[in-house]
Order: sequence, then structure tokens, then C-alpha cells
Amino acid sequence: MFETILQGAMVVISIVLIILCLLQSGKSDDIVNALTGQSSNLFAEQKERGIDLVMSRMTMILAIAFFVIAVILRMD
Repeated sequence: MFETILQGAMVVISIVLIILCLLQSGKSDDIVNALTGQSSNLFAEQKERGIDLVMSRMTMILAIAFFVIAVILRMD
């Protein structure tokens, strides 16, 4: 019973993690601009704000939950 609930939670967390990762804004443009020298604010500190911050924190929390559940399921 407990194992079935954890497996269901694992599936739901996996799907939500995939969706959150796909919805996050891409950081690859910043990396490309830094390598090619096209960015004028190369070393400017830009913090995440608003929805980007919320999505980033949700991704981190769900990833931690995913690994904790995976360890718990592996121990059984």
C-alpha cells in the first residue's frame, strides 16, 4: 500500500518536473553570447525574479523529493 502510494507520487513528480524544465526560460543564449563576446553585460549579476524564481525553486524542491522517494523505494 505504502509502496504503491510512493510509486504514484514518483510518477506525478516526474511528469511535473518534465513540464517545469520545459517551461523554464533558456539560459543557453547567455552562454553563447558570453563565448562569442556579443554580450555587453557578461559579468553582470542577474537574479531570477518573479515566475522564473518560483519555477526554479519548485524544480529544486521536486527534484529533492524525487530523489528522496527513489531512495526510500530502493530500500524496500
